[in-house]
Amino acid sequence: MLTTARLRDDLMTMLIAGHETTAAVLTWSIFLLAQNPTKMRKAQAEIDSVLIDGAITAEKLKKLEYIRLIIVEALRLYPQPPLLIRRSLRPDKLPGGYNGAKEGYEIPAGTDIFLSIYNLHRSPYFWDSPNEFEPERFTVPKKDENIEGWAGFDPDRSPGAMYPNEIIADFAFLPFGGGPRKCVGDQFALLESTVALALLLQKFDVELRGSPDEVEMVTGATIHTKNGLWCRLRKRT
Repeated sequence: MLTTARLRDDLMTMLIAGHETTAAVLTWSIFLLAQNPTKMRKAQAEIDSVLIDGAITAEKLKKLEYIRLIIVEALRLYPQPPLLIRRSLRPDKLPGGYNGAKEGYEIPAGTDIFLSIYNLHRSPYFWDSPNEFEPERFTVPKKDENIEGWAGFDPDRSPGAMYPNEIIADFAFLPFGGGPRKCVGDQFALLESTVALALLLQKFDVELRGSPDEVEMVTGATIHTKNGLWCRLRKRT
């Protein structure tokens, strides 16, 4: 039963906890695009073809496919948050995982489990060229028979989904967690990020000021830059 207190808490989580995370997603999206001008131009070409009159509607958002893929690829490389913590309510046993390790892993009740989403999203077991910025990867099925229990990545597994999710990737992609305790604001954050990125790229070209190596990464509740992301903006003609 959804109580008034639960509804209030969920709304507070979505609006307040989602502030820094969404800002971080947009920061890293721009960071990645600025290093890949060909992909930035591809994104801008899509924006120009869809947002001819400048306005964004729900129907136009559905047509901004490449912009949405940029957002989820930024979330793959820089997940927000980079770490999830869960507590085992009852004893369980995890499967052996990659390459036929059959013994598995015993999990006693009450165990705190730290899930490194950052490592999962960059695992070469699940992703080809895992450290490369390739938004197009989410349109291509992938399966590895050596990974016991993993059904692979299938873009058609979740019909009607606007964004790749944990179901499509069989939990190899978890930017918002999964199951009944996943983030309540996932769709709000994704749509908000898509709109903001599309409006920015519609008006400006972006270049990094300095080397990408100077943009140091700091982790906490989110992955953010140490001293900000300094860029040059040029108004598009």
